[in-house]
Amino acid sequence: MISHNRIVAAAAALSGAALLVAGLSACGNGGASEPPQTSYDPAATSKVQFAVGIATLSYNKGQSVAYGLNEVETLRQRDGLSGTLYNVPMIIGPSKFAVLLSTETGAQVQGAGNDTGTNHVTWGTLNNSLWIGPHRGGPKQSTSGAFGYGLCACNSDSGPPNGITPLYVSYNLPVYGDDDVSWYGGPPAFPQEGPSVIALGWQGYSLGFTDFAVTPVLGTYHLYAAVPPAYDTPLNPTPSPNPNGSPTPPPGILAAGAQLTSLRALPQFATPTFAPDHKGGGSIAVAVPAGATEAMVVAYAVHGGKGLCGQAHVYDSYYTIVTHNAGAQKLALADNLGPLTQSGKKTPTICDGESYDIYAAATDYPAYEASYPNNLSQLPLIKGPNGQADVSTSDKLFGLYP
Repeated sequence: MISHNRIVAAAAALSGAALLVAGLSACGNGGASEPPQTSYDPAATSKVQFAVGIATLSYNKGQSVAYGLNEVETLRQRDGLSGTLYNVPMIIGPSKFAVLLSTETGAQVQGAGNDTGTNHVTWGTLNNSLWIGPHRGGPKQSTSGAFGYGLCACNSDSGPPNGITPLYVSYNLPVYGDDDVSWYGGPPAFPQEGPSVIALGWQGYSLGFTDFAVTPVLGTYHLYAAVPPAYDTPLNPTPSPNPNGSPTPPPGILAAGAQLTSLRALPQFATPTFAPDHKGGGSIAVAVPAGATEAMVVAYAVHGGKGLCGQAHVYDSYYTIVTHNAGAQKLALADNLGPLTQSGKKTPTICDGESYDIYAAATDYPAYEASYPNNLSQLPLIKGPNGQADVSTSDKLFGLYP
């Protein structure tokens, strides 16, 4: 069970990225001046859903391709916002699923710890520093949880003292790979945030998927999200009875299963190309793989650059363009999507002299449509017609804006 203070009275929501605490009930000895405190079982007030699919991973400057496992989850209250502030996720695969060799490197997976050689992915893997980095929003890095749209290092155990809990933090994906790609949703597909929110550590919205560079196998996969105190050990809390078993969810554990019925993958996504227009934007050329129903193209601008623009770009920025067409196409990256100044003035999307990466993910399920803030349904669609959530990711295009 989890207290009303931590979930309901806190009015917490991982609204695509941020957990915003609206107000906390006073704690004390239950005096007449204090509001009553009520406990809720998150398994009764929220619903979790889970999908798996094949991840097509392009790497080595687009010259190589590997195949891994993709997963997508949602854990939402009736109003569509995140069901918990804090939980401990675990994924258990079929008996033949093995966290052993990386499909990208061919060597033993890194950062898996006690998960190495097993059929499960636990808290220890997801919290490894290889997959999550330093977070600007709190005194320490948040631990991993399952939230309204996607796994992320977003638990409420590192919120700053001003009452705002951690913002969405993307993993370096794929887990067990060596690409180190962070996926964030930004303008124009997602709303642009102001300088005060960006200063708290905001980088963007969740795109929902987490891919793993390990060989997928057919069968049933299970996701468990344990909410305190549903732990079996204090050091690496996982759903009971143990990491090697199949938990029977008591109150405080949310569970969902997903079937991988086909190993047929989406084709490789070629690395995008970019033609700058010398005004801050340009044209991005992509070839969306056959079988994909949409693609999200991300332009990542590393903070810096020349002149007043560079002074305004204090933090890294992410921009996202969505297309629902397959095949070769050119997408316009607008010129003035950059961070707003304190006075609300627009800035160039990419500054002169600023470095950038451009990469893309194609899916056969409505990944963008399920995302925050445009979807607040409790059970958004996260599967394609084949019942899976397949993804194909491109390698990164590196460049320096002229």
